[in-house]
Amino acid sequence: MSTAHDEIDQIHETEKAAKKRIDDAQLKARKIHDKADEEAKKIVEVAEKEANETATKKLNEIQSKKVEIESQVIKETDKEIKTLQADAQKKRDVAYQAVIKILLGEA
Repeated sequence: MSTAHDEIDQIHETEKAAKKRIDDAQLKARKIHDKADEEAKKIVEVAEKEANETATKKLNEIQSKKVEIESQVIKETDKEIKTLQADAQKKRDVAYQAVIKILLGEA
């Protein structure tokens, strides 16, 4: 009978050792999983930071281009206004001269 007890004890020891190996493997797997999660989180953080920096840079470029375009439009508009004012002044002068000639009876 002691042989049967010995065999049962041996089976229990084998089961105990197998359970410990399973527990150790699960712990190792959990550590690997946690490390992978940390690394993934770091990668996402870096990617988000880079995306934000790129977006900010692009936004600044767009703002600069907008200011440049607005400035150019204002310059062109001012030039157009000055040209129209000069033309209007010339036409007014011609009209005044015509009125003066009519009043003086020269026309």
